[in-house]
Amino acid sequence: MPRKTRISSMVCTYKLYLLNRHLFVDLPEGRTLIDTGAPFSSSVTGRLTWQNQNHGVNQGGYMGFTFDKLSAEIGAQVDALLGMDLLAQTTLFFDVANRQLTAGDDIPEGFTAAPYSLVPTSDIPMLAITLNGRKALALWDTGAQYGYFVDHHFCEGLQTLPGFKDFSPMFGSLEITKSYHIPFTLHGMNLVEQCGPTPSQTCGGLSPVPMRTFLSLLNIDAIIGPSWMTHVKIWLNPIEHTIALSA
Repeated sequence: MPRKTRISSMVCTYKLYLLNRHLFVDLPEGRTLIDTGAPFSSSVTGRLTWQNQNHGVNQGGYMGFTFDKLSAEIGAQVDALLGMDLLAQTTLFFDVANRQLTAGDDIPEGFTAAPYSLVPTSDIPMLAITLNGRKALALWDTGAQYGYFVDHHFCEGLQTLPGFKDFSPMFGSLEITKSYHIPFTLHGMNLVEQCGPTPSQTCGGLSPVPMRTFLSLLNIDAIIGPSWMTHVKIWLNPIEHTIALSA
């Protein structure tokens, strides 16, 4: 099957930046969290301008949490959230090092795309990675502050680091007592993500079961956030479910 020459007739470029371990672009509605782990977009006003089109989205917050709450947890003002319902309609080229996100363009010269899978009943990307030398299926969540792993063999032999506090509308306020810099390999690129063990108790989020149980039920081994993205360029085609990386 030949590759489509153009996914979208409109190529748009945005200033992309990491702030407090979160990935943002500035849209007309304000500072917008880029969240590949979110199935739906949201904004304070209920509208969101993306690729020069104004879209109706969830209003006022995300998954029952207001933007004031999200802003307080992240430590930076958040006015909107760009989820996979809009992100999945076009190609995305992430160049965090050069602070640029390009939507709607062809795959860059020299990139080789490979398929990825999806979290069931969503457009959320699942990446086949090697995590600390072991094969793993990782949910790629650019809205996450840190990574997480389900089974303890993913941290075997690694130095134990201090833990962290995190927040997820799905899983609540998370107190992670220890963490690790876990090496992982994605499409031949050697990368590192700071990860903690998934909590085995509920922490006040919308999920009726703990994070560890939730991920295990979906056969997800890990979550990786956006911090490693400063070291590579990433081309994502959510329409054809392919991804490509380059230094």
